[in-house]
Amino acid sequence: MNWPAELRLHTPPVTPLQLALFAAASGDHNPLHLDPDVARRAGFDKPVVHGMLSMALAAKLFTREFGPQALMRLHTRFVGVALVGEALELVATLREANEQAAHYLLRASTERAEVLSGEARLRCTR
Repeated sequence: MNWPAELRLHTPPVTPLQLALFAAASGDHNPLHLDPDVARRAGFDKPVVHGMLSMALAAKLFTREFGPQALMRLHTRFVGVALVGEALELVATLREANEQAAHYLLRASTERAEVLSGEARLRCTR
């Protein structure tokens, strides 16, 4: 398997509708993600993007390239916050690989801040 040295996913800006749909799907209705007034009272200019939505986009980065069966492990750490209206840039860099599996380092950021770091292990399914 020829594992790519780098994978990238640039999302469009996250919308309030996306946050509402993710809240409905995940059951996370924390008003910090949905209500601009609550977000402002908590010290944010806008509602905060669910961390798990950022993680789901990280999974998409890999499954888009290799298929859902390839993702064996995805470990993330939330290091900052994305706000509604911000686009995310996800970058995975190949750390090591052989014919059967690969290990990627991962980071996600907005123009303003890094929001997620982590790693993924994938298996060859081709």
